[in-house]
Amino acid sequence: MNLPCKVLMMRFSLLAAPVAALMLSAPLAMAEDAPRTLSVDMQDATFAKRVGALFGKVEQPGWLKRATESAPVEVTMDGKPYTVLLSCKQHDCRNHQFVLMFNDKTMYGLRLETKDNSPQEELTWLNIGGGPESIDGKTILYAAITGSLYNHPATFQSPQGQ
Repeated sequence: MNLPCKVLMMRFSLLAAPVAALMLSAPLAMAEDAPRTLSVDMQDATFAKRVGALFGKVEQPGWLKRATESAPVEVTMDGKPYTVLLSCKQHDCRNHQFVLMFNDKTMYGLRLETKDNSPQEELTWLNIGGGPESIDGKTILYAAITGSLYNHPATFQSPQGQ
């Protein structure tokens, strides 16, 4: 082997380890950069347990495990920040949706079931009591289902200090 080839081989071997490390770490980096969705959050056992408790005796829809999901939207209710995550049944988003609004202490949910072109909607409200969620929470959850929350996210934010 002539000298230029040996130098080239040495340079290649010096670069091979960092390149291999970069290639092996790419899936981890992509996993860490995965957008926050309900399915990503449900991989956390504590979060999944909270969602299970939210449903209580109401059956979780089977399609939720393979749902189409939207990006999170940050909202404010009663001066407290919440995250809203929307999921819907693959290939049938119009008829089967679930939206979750939560922070580190509280969760609220809404499940919508309907049929194509039907004016009737079956709404299952989860953890809606007599607090601010009874009006503002329902408004935010339903706004997520209709798309209004995603079209006008600033409308669902309280000014700083309120």
